[in-house]
Amino acid sequence: MHDVIVVGAGAAGLFFAGSLPPGRFRVLLVDHSTKLAEKIRISGGGRCNITNLEGAKLDRYHGQEPRFARQALNGFGPDAFLAQFRRDGLSVHEKHRGQLFCDQGSEAVIRWLDRRAQLAGAQRIMGSTVHAVRPDYDHGPCFSLESDAGPLRSRMLVIASGGPSIPAIGASDWGQRLAASLGLKLIEPRPALVPLTLQAPWMANAALAGVSLNVRVSLPTQRSAPSFDEDLLFTHRGLSGPAILQISSYWAQDQALELRWAPNGLSRDFAERWVKQKATQRQSLERIFGGSDPTLSMPRRFLQQRLGMSGAQLPELTTTIDQWPDRAIRQLGQILERDRLLPTGTEGWKKAEVAAGGVDVAELDPRSMQSLKHPGLFFLGEVVDITGWLGGYNFQWAWSSAWSAARAISVILEGYLNERG
Repeated sequence: MHDVIVVGAGAAGLFFAGSLPPGRFRVLLVDHSTKLAEKIRISGGGRCNITNLEGAKLDRYHGQEPRFARQALNGFGPDAFLAQFRRDGLSVHEKHRGQLFCDQGSEAVIRWLDRRAQLAGAQRIMGSTVHAVRPDYDHGPCFSLESDAGPLRSRMLVIASGGPSIPAIGASDWGQRLAASLGLKLIEPRPALVPLTLQAPWMANAALAGVSLNVRVSLPTQRSAPSFDEDLLFTHRGLSGPAILQISSYWAQDQALELRWAPNGLSRDFAERWVKQKATQRQSLERIFGGSDPTLSMPRRFLQQRLGMSGAQLPELTTTIDQWPDRAIRQLGQILERDRLLPTGTEGWKKAEVAAGGVDVAELDPRSMQSLKHPGLFFLGEVVDITGWLGGYNFQWAWSSAWSAARAISVILEGYLNERG
């Protein structure tokens, strides 16, 4: 009989095991993969965006009830995580918008997590799928598991198996399906932080593939969703880049995106200002958007295609603004200030960085991540209906939820040990 079995040897599972008192409990990690923490390995192109300086901010997370995450994030936020990380000789550097990357790379993060788990006394079985879980409450909380490694039993069961994003590395919805089989409510998992697809005329001849621009993107029909000022990248299938990955977590089928091109270079009323000052506007669009000001940068081929699609009778890109009719300037303003674009879908689980949805947080205790229906059963990280923004937030949620569960389980198991004398 184990004290704790953890299904999933990824970020949340390994960090949970390493957060238990060293050598105090009988802990077993079980994973269907033969490799540890594959999502960490590929994170940030092998550099691993381990957290974010603003990783404790609740508005950077979403789900049916994002406030559920408050206790875990407040109890163990980025500062607490970094203190442990640095104490063990690892270091980080900040990149864009508070994103913190490990200086030593992803492999060093995996080694660190593995070392912590081993110091806590955790054993592990890799390459073993768990096929069935049966709770048994006749003699206190106990769970029987059927696995490729044979039958297993444990007092506590922790599900840290992640979600179905990036199936090429073996990711699946096993944890969500287990929760449903035990009577817990699920929020239907869906791809998040994922590229969106488009159809013609945007994709005509893939003319825009490879074009990157700064944009402000929002969902006008979903007022609760934030807007994002980030780069957008046209691909051969549609849209990607940080702005699109961020908004994709909130996007639903048949919702149009609202795009404001060059939001840091063009004011909301630029068209009216140009009309009033037209006599002094001696530059062409080609010069304005192709000059040295990065906040106004728009590739010529983007301008040609987008303005050509509009159906508006606009002058050539080489025509100076003082030669443009007022009507044409205002039409240009409508396109660049408040453009609309309707994606046809997402690129699915294959390209999604995380899964949105998962175990409904109404089924869990926010102080411990423990199931309210099944004492002794805990759910961590991506399995749960809490999804963070791009930029280290989902790893922070893994660390925070794992720490909360480790503290709670330590108290429960100490009680059992004291009873045994």
